[in-house]
Amino acid sequence: MKNLNDLEKFDIKESTVTFESLIADAPPETSSILKGKNVIILPSHGYEDVYYTGTLDTLDYLNENNITAEVYATDDEYKELGLHAADIWLGTFIIKNFVIPIFCSVVSAYIYDKIKAKKNDKISLKFIVEKKDGKTVSIEYNGKIEKFSEVLNVVKGLSNED
Repeated sequence: MKNLNDLEKFDIKESTVTFESLIADAPPETSSILKGKNVIILPSHGYEDVYYTGTLDTLDYLNENNITAEVYATDDEYKELGLHAADIWLGTFIIKNFVIPIFCSVVSAYIYDKIKAKKNDKISLKFIVEKKDGKTVSIEYNGKIEKFSEVLNVVKGLSNED
């Protein structure tokens, strides 16, 4: 019998979240900071207005590596949720199509080089990928780090789809 901690989640499904809808639905102050960004970090899994601890470090790393990214909140609205476990919780990212290959490389470097993920570590994150036709696909993964490359391969594959 599998322990609940050993269960893995790897879901791929169509999404209704788009860059346009996020910007249109955001308050004017938030909307103005999101325009022109290639990646937006959304509130964490299942929470409407909180981000995992370390989100600002992730944001800084993306921007330092030439990916124009922003958090979907103003400084006043931004709140962090501190989780005290050995898992790596990165949150939810919406990614524009043309930046997918470099984004995948940068996120991989962040996880392995910056966070120093090890073989038995678990990771939880969600990518919402904008395809060439403007439709989005959600890829959610919660499982062992050694299978993370499979997730990135799926994300990279979406960069070529219409």
